[in-house]
Amino acid sequence: MSRTARCRTAVSLVGAALVLVGACTPPAAAQRGRPAGGRIAVLQGDRLYANEGDVAAQWVFQEEGVGDYDLFGDRIGVFKDCALLVKEGGVGSAWQVVAPDSVTDFQLEDDRIGYLDRGALWVVEGALDAEPVLQERDVRAFQLHGDRIGVLKTDGSLLVKEGDPRSGWRVVDPGPVTAFQLSGDRIAFARDPAAGDARANGSELWVKQGDLSADPVFQERDVRKFQLSGDRVGVLKTDGSLLAKGGVLEPGWFTVDTDSVTDFQLDHDRIAFTEGGSLWAKEGPLDAGLVHQEDGVSAFLLAGDRVAALKGGALLVKAGGLGLGWHTAVPASVTDFRLVPPPRAAGLVTLADLKAIFGYLGDERLIEEGLPRLNEEMVAGRIDNPARIAAFLATLRGESAFRYDAQEVGNPSTYRGRGYIQLTGLANYEAAGQHLGHDVVAAPDDVATIAWSAPVARYYRTVARPSTNDYADALDMGGVSRNIGYANPEREDPRRCADFKEALRHFNGGELPPGTITCNRH
Repeated sequence: MSRTARCRTAVSLVGAALVLVGACTPPAAAQRGRPAGGRIAVLQGDRLYANEGDVAAQWVFQEEGVGDYDLFGDRIGVFKDCALLVKEGGVGSAWQVVAPDSVTDFQLEDDRIGYLDRGALWVVEGALDAEPVLQERDVRAFQLHGDRIGVLKTDGSLLVKEGDPRSGWRVVDPGPVTAFQLSGDRIAFARDPAAGDARANGSELWVKQGDLSADPVFQERDVRKFQLSGDRVGVLKTDGSLLAKGGVLEPGWFTVDTDSVTDFQLDHDRIAFTEGGSLWAKEGPLDAGLVHQEDGVSAFLLAGDRVAALKGGALLVKAGGLGLGWHTAVPASVTDFRLVPPPRAAGLVTLADLKAIFGYLGDERLIEEGLPRLNEEMVAGRIDNPARIAAFLATLRGESAFRYDAQEVGNPSTYRGRGYIQLTGLANYEAAGQHLGHDVVAAPDDVATIAWSAPVARYYRTVARPSTNDYADALDMGGVSRNIGYANPEREDPRRCADFKEALRHFNGGELPPGTITCNRH
């Protein structure tokens, strides 16, 4: 398999992860996009088919002469005779030529399309017929992820930008980088070990988290493949052992399997790997038990609650638990496939959701302890669709890092900031107490307790400022932020908006909805 859903396939350091720019031939592999809603695509030779909805939905012929393809949201792209064709809407929609010739690789991501043409990276943003914007020349490989773009140049340097496609680049590592992946606010990259290092038998893996200027953290040496997913990092070592960690980037690996692993994939709290042709998977904690999936497997994918395996040319798919039986989606002649999960239904927020969106969280036990009460108040405040949930979570991350007991540091005032949304000042304490029927003026520390932190947050957001949900519905994170109020908007506005986009993708089936997202307060 050259690509998988959600850019979560392990990045190989032996050639499969890098797109070499040269003759007009189908790329060996690249790094692909986030989930689209409930679609499966298969190649039979050079003929592409897709279905939508249930795993047993009817197949619809897409195109022939296809050298490569990608899915994202309601878009499908194909690489054919060096031209890039993209359609949007239903699987039966018509194609539009995005680039007529000389294309050697491409990726779909949200409303962006990136493609390589004679070593130059171009990005189209918005409508399919929008004007492409030149990003960089001498590009060896690239990835689009959220509002970030990463390029690996032919000289081995890794550059990343964020925000507008016309913004400037930051050098993440001068090289020689051999492969990289963007995921959430993390950047993972492999580079050759220092010359003369007798211990080295493979590449060194480094990961940075947060701002592009953050320092990278060394992860592991002798790495053959690696992958980021949510707050997890996985590595396949040259000795065939599979290691994974969750949470912080500091040392501390869990050994998933000791030897003979040939491939692996992470997807949130699932891990799948093959030993030869035997496919195994686990779900939940890193030390959860393994569940045998199938023998004779030549390729596999995880995407949400779906697992797919290619066996003897047949495509097998299951949806639900790891112990369920297989559905034969295509009985024979499949040469390649992609799998993306159906949209996540709007509803309660779990710790797994938060980790998948934001990565490392801190005190997970305390955060999880507060979620039942927080979910109750979200329902009460009609914070009940992807945009509202995403805006609420982006706010809470900035205000309290999802801790109900958060308190403003360095402020000795009796009515200092407290709780999920940092309620601050006597007037706000009085108004919240009157609405909730609890005297938080007399007992201000109650605002930072599991009983009252979530009700106060719901009151402040949807009662004291009743237009907040309307701003979220309009994708106006700037309006949400103005209602909440905080210092340093020049720094905090883009940070909260980036969190909003990541959460919105997660709850909206992996893609941003149509419409303009407003980031700055106004």
